[in-house]
Amino acid sequence: MHRRRFLQAVPALATSLVHTPHETPVIDVHCHAGRGMHYGAQPDTADPWTTFNDPRWLLRQADAAGVDRCVIFPITNRTYERANEEIAGYVRRWPERFIGFAKHDPVTEAGRIERLLRREVEELGLRGLKLHGIPTPEMLRAAAELDLPVLVHPPNVEPLVEVARRWPPVNFILAHLGSFASRNWREHLAAIRAARKLPNLYLETSAVVFFPYLRRAAREVPPEKLLFGSDGPLSDIRVEIHKIKLLELPPPHEKLVLGLNAARLLKLDQRH
Repeated sequence: MHRRRFLQAVPALATSLVHTPHETPVIDVHCHAGRGMHYGAQPDTADPWTTFNDPRWLLRQADAAGVDRCVIFPITNRTYERANEEIAGYVRRWPERFIGFAKHDPVTEAGRIERLLRREVEELGLRGLKLHGIPTPEMLRAAAELDLPVLVHPPNVEPLVEVARRWPPVNFILAHLGSFASRNWREHLAAIRAARKLPNLYLETSAVVFFPYLRRAAREVPPEKLLFGSDGPLSDIRVEIHKIKLLELPPPHEKLVLGLNAARLLKLDQRH
């Protein structure tokens, strides 16, 4: 089925893009938008995280889930200068709904990342950095100087923990509680241990399949160190936020996880 016909065929997502925000913000810190390296490929011939994630699809999910704002960044590209400009364009179009993060590849863009990030923050208004892999020194220097949180999906937890220890000025958000789709449950445990010890390491909740580890994180990690993320729109925001509801946190703790922690890290009071 063609992507456009598919989106039109999902009545649960056919909601208005008019949104009334909560008094306490609900912020999803892990969402994807825009064109990828295989944009324009025929349906079912390329990975969906390399083709196109429609921001309007994301907004419909967010509305249905009761999410006020989404942190968005590009899907997979070989280099990211143009993709980050696209993200900034979505933020300009929907400034009350989207917060933009830059994304960069530490290999294909090596030597240019500091310059690119400075422009993307100072001119385009992006507020953080997302990457797969371990951040390089040039990324870390830029993040420290520009006061950017870094959302990281590493191959495993321990190398990122070592980086976080060496770079206390930078706030790191570890995606997927350390293991996408709970592919290695031991990585969830390593992430929980590290977040308890390191003041600059936070855990993000998206795409954790083995729910007991999400419950364990909520029990063992201070509530100020957990941030709600969905990995939307391919991971449905409505499903991911329901996992947070299932934790049955005390209301003040749930508000921290669902948005107040993100608002603090992103300094929304100062930059919004």
